[in-house]
Amino acid sequence: MAGVVGYRKSIAAFLTVLIGIGICLAIFRRDHGRNVPLLDGSTMTIVPGIHLLGGLGPAAAYAVETSEGLVLIDSGLDGDAQPLKLQMTKLGLDRKKLLAILLTHVHGDHCGGAEHLRTATGAKVYAGSADVPILKAGGPREAIFSDVDMPDRSPHPTTVDVVLQGDEILTFGDVRVRVLGTPGHSPGSICYLVERGGLRVLLAGDVLHRLDGQILGTYTTYLPPCYRGDTKAFLSTLHILRGLPAPDLVLPGHPNSSSVPTSPRMTPQSWAAILDEGIDAMQRLVDRYDADGANFLDGVPKRLLPDLYYLGDLQGIAVYGFFAASKFFLVNAPGGAGLSDFLKTRLHELGLPSAEPTAILLTACGDLETAGLKELIERSGAQVVASSAGVARIRQMCPPETVVVSADDLSDKGWFPVTTIPLGGRGEAPVAYRITWAGKIVLFAGALPSSIEGNPLNELLADLAKSRQQSLAYNAAMQRLAKVQPDLWLPTFQASFVFVICLHVIVFVIHGFIDYPEVKSVDADLTSHVVGASPQGAVGLQHLWGY
Repeated sequence: MAGVVGYRKSIAAFLTVLIGIGICLAIFRRDHGRNVPLLDGSTMTIVPGIHLLGGLGPAAAYAVETSEGLVLIDSGLDGDAQPLKLQMTKLGLDRKKLLAILLTHVHGDHCGGAEHLRTATGAKVYAGSADVPILKAGGPREAIFSDVDMPDRSPHPTTVDVVLQGDEILTFGDVRVRVLGTPGHSPGSICYLVERGGLRVLLAGDVLHRLDGQILGTYTTYLPPCYRGDTKAFLSTLHILRGLPAPDLVLPGHPNSSSVPTSPRMTPQSWAAILDEGIDAMQRLVDRYDADGANFLDGVPKRLLPDLYYLGDLQGIAVYGFFAASKFFLVNAPGGAGLSDFLKTRLHELGLPSAEPTAILLTACGDLETAGLKELIERSGAQVVASSAGVARIRQMCPPETVVVSADDLSDKGWFPVTTIPLGGRGEAPVAYRITWAGKIVLFAGALPSSIEGNPLNELLADLAKSRQQSLAYNAAMQRLAKVQPDLWLPTFQASFVFVICLHVIVFVIHGFIDYPEVKSVDADLTSHVVGASPQGAVGLQHLWGY
């Protein structure tokens, strides 16, 4: 009996020691995860063995020390990886020990330095399977640089040594990495769940773009298809992440874009709140796309409504054509001498007979809209429709016998039901056309509202600041467009979420940036509607504003 009692005491003591060790480890893990610096995008050691490499441009990279060498997550924008190498040196990290480069996705600010580092160090490059073809080809440009204007950068091919599908476990010495397939931002987006030193650290790429404000990288789901965002895939990704235990730390792709330094420490409550909000937003967008159709401006010609066609893009401008009473009408004439061949090729691709336009409807009289006008008129004898303010200019650039019709008189032609909407504030004599077509309201609005991708935001603000008259004209144009509420909006440039932001900017400008009292009396409709596009021709403006 004494032996049994002694045995039980020994077991109890042993269990007590184990519990104590567990408590100590839990406290260590808790404190280890809490005592981390705030992320501001600058180079730093986040916890021992895990480092943020800042100063690389739009995005950051991260370095993880293992018992076998270094693992890099993403590689910065520069093709020579020079800024990244400088930051590694600053932290005392030997890049000769680089074992692997784990790419979160294909965008250039994350993969730019990978090929150079692979060649220089022998490290293997890992990437998600759906992004691998784009990486290996080094294009197309919009798939690598998304909608960011980088005229001084050129994409290049990147060799991928290990193609990831998701759910793999990668082991680098004492560090374990779980590969999470998280498509949506791009088809091959990957998150890496790193287990090191008792911590679970999520390297999120642009699935979690930043840690405050607009946290999730869902912006690509609002862009045209050529940018490769996928709303339903992103929604599925968020559900997958929501089903995981909250990581101890979350390291986003763009910590420098946070408005204030933020903590990467994640509690179960904060993790759930981020994902639940994102799930709600993506579900609303999925529902909207299911009802209205997603953005279709991808350069591929297609039928939009009976006898109404998107012919693709020519030199960055969307080209539309439609048939009414056996006559062919073209909207704008971009592209210079190549326009006629473009039209012939695209009509053939659509299975339509070759047709010369009866009339060309100009949404503005600038160089972009008219580059192919003279050549096309000489070939077809088409009439030209322009705003009353632009008629004189169009007559000067066309052959003398050309019939130039003021947009004010277009409805008198009886070609199709149309209402013209005078615009102003930007561009050369702009005008919009509201057409009733197959029971739908179709709006050809040209370049208004203005895109604010890249530098155009500064250009917009500069234009509006030139004069009170110009700002008032732009404000009046926005109010007129807001009242149209089309089923199908057909812009000159690719429509995307930037137009949602644009209307926010317009309101910002109207309500404070420019101190013109008349401009501040903006119609409430402007802030409750925004235009969009869908292949089914069923985008009601009210759907998009909340996203």
